[in-house]
Amino acid sequence: MKQLTRIISFFMLILVFTLSSCAKNEVTNITLSKSTIAINVGQSDSLVTTITLSGDMTKQPVTWTAGNSEIISVKEGVSPDASEKTESISKTIVVTALSAGTTTLTIKAGEKTAICQISVNQTNYNFNKTLTSNWGDYYETGNNSFDMYLLENSLSFNDSGLIVGTGTFLYLDFSVPITQNTIVSADFTPSVAGDVNTFFPGEVYENNIYGTRIVTIYNDSATIDLVKDGHYSITYSGDNFLIEGDLITQTNEVVHFSYTGTVSVADKREVPVELTPAFTQGRLYYFGDAYNSGTASNFVAYLATKDVNFADSIINGEVLMLELNAPLTVTDSLPNGTYNMMPDLTIANIIPSTLVPGYVTSSREQWGCWYFGETTKKVKTGNIVVSKTDSLYTINYQLFDRFGSKISGTYNGALEYYNGTASSGVAAKVRKSTNKTRSFTNISQHKVTKTKIFRYKR
Repeated sequence: MKQLTRIISFFMLILVFTLSSCAKNEVTNITLSKSTIAINVGQSDSLVTTITLSGDMTKQPVTWTAGNSEIISVKEGVSPDASEKTESISKTIVVTALSAGTTTLTIKAGEKTAICQISVNQTNYNFNKTLTSNWGDYYETGNNSFDMYLLENSLSFNDSGLIVGTGTFLYLDFSVPITQNTIVSADFTPSVAGDVNTFFPGEVYENNIYGTRIVTIYNDSATIDLVKDGHYSITYSGDNFLIEGDLITQTNEVVHFSYTGTVSVADKREVPVELTPAFTQGRLYYFGDAYNSGTASNFVAYLATKDVNFADSIINGEVLMLELNAPLTVTDSLPNGTYNMMPDLTIANIIPSTLVPGYVTSSREQWGCWYFGETTKKVKTGNIVVSKTDSLYTINYQLFDRFGSKISGTYNGALEYYNGTASSGVAAKVRKSTNKTRSFTNISQHKVTKTKIFRYKR
């Protein structure tokens, strides 16, 4: 009897072992972190699917399928659990919206499936009003700079030129050929170089907004979406224009817009003027061989009207900034003679008796020759004649900006000297502010940069 019991127990153990070794490799359940997803065209969202199983998961591959591949694309993201030999695994699935519509995302593993409903919307603006301006070659690219406001019907311009109401407007900042002073049919793509038939992407610098953007006004507040990419076209038909395209915002949303109607262009090109400021005080800063040219010492002279206080951080009045070069042996004064504007800022052109044309560094600092007053003029051509007797200078200047404005006159007086190369030296330079005043920022030295930076007109 005992022997029989041992035999039965032995066979039972064999049966248990056999049954356990033949356990099925199967998926027992699939769950989704989201059952629905609603996104806009261009944007992405993700969900996590968790699969529970028995057996070896390597024998139960997971697949996911878009119901309509024209509406969404699907790929695997970074999954929270990369192991495939546990009782459950998790997969992160990223859904990207391609076009408006509804579809499904189906996840399948083994004999189990799970479905997520996908809804894709595209923001579409139909604008009814426009204001367009031609600013000429404002960015010095050799092309004309235009801007265009496209407004919904619920918005308008008040008498001060401000946009009022509740709604959305699109601001386009774009370039056209220098010979073009009206709007014509063309296709536009983004560029930061100001090439023909391109638009400037939106950007933020020092809390100011520049370039192409979409602005929505509500309850005296505004939300701003910078446009980083996309394209649009202008088509002329009969008496009307059709302006439409798809713009990609900083959140990757693809926004469609259109405008149908007339377009008139305001001429905002700068009109040349003649300025004859009465400068009564001045400062002179020595910067040594600031450009590492090996050929010249660099100086900056500031000529100012009597109401300018150099000690103030915000300065009212008029200032002429003159950056010029003298022999390396000169460190504390300007030699007598004529200083001519160099044709462009290159190391080869940095020689004694030259003026540096106005330019803007990559950090948007203004160097070279500038006039600051009721308007700002970047000086590009002209000359000055310096004559010094004892500590008093006579400086005759005749300077021009690229639009033909002329700044001319004579300064008689001393120039208070500062050594900008000394460790204790204090140097100052003029920066353009947002109103009719000018601020001064302390520096110790400056160097040329080859990075092209555009001055913004708005």
